[in-house]
Amino acid sequence: MLRALLVLVLLAAAGCSSVETTGSGPALVTDLANQRIQLKVRTGDDQMDALVYELAFQQFSPVMPLREQPPYTGALEITFASSTQSGFLGTSSTLATGHAVSNGWYTGGRIASTTLGGGTFLQWQNSTMLAVLRGPDGARLWSADYSYKGGWEMSGWVVNTPEEAARLVTKRLAARFAADEKK
Repeated sequence: MLRALLVLVLLAAAGCSSVETTGSGPALVTDLANQRIQLKVRTGDDQMDALVYELAFQQFSPVMPLREQPPYTGALEITFASSTQSGFLGTSSTLATGHAVSNGWYTGGRIASTTLGGGTFLQWQNSTMLAVLRGPDGARLWSADYSYKGGWEMSGWVVNTPEEAARLVTKRLAARFAADEKK
């Protein structure tokens, strides 16, 4: 019964992730017409930097002129961070959180407890991706702040790692950029 109630609460709250953007419309399209945009990524971890770079390049290159060789006339700066949260569904419940550390990502450690009964252990991501598109003079042409709350979305059932969260959020931000460009 408790499990069914929690599932209903999670489904009812679906969509609590949020995205906020600035910049859109004809001016944005005009500014991009003859640009050569360099992609820059920062996650705090070298391996994650490489992965997010590839994901972002794949998703954003169809909607903006990303280039991998100079000369560049602008930049798309992407910053990504993610943390794992988990919860136990059963006769008793325990919530645990894991956070990114200064030299990389979360350790994946879980709180152990001998009082937990039978049930299901859930794990999801809470992530933030910031994207800033800058023009030739460094001025901000478009920016986005995507706050992904995996525990409140249906996708949270399958998005369990920072890599999976980065893939999902990058895809959603590129789609949002394409929509903002058409406004």
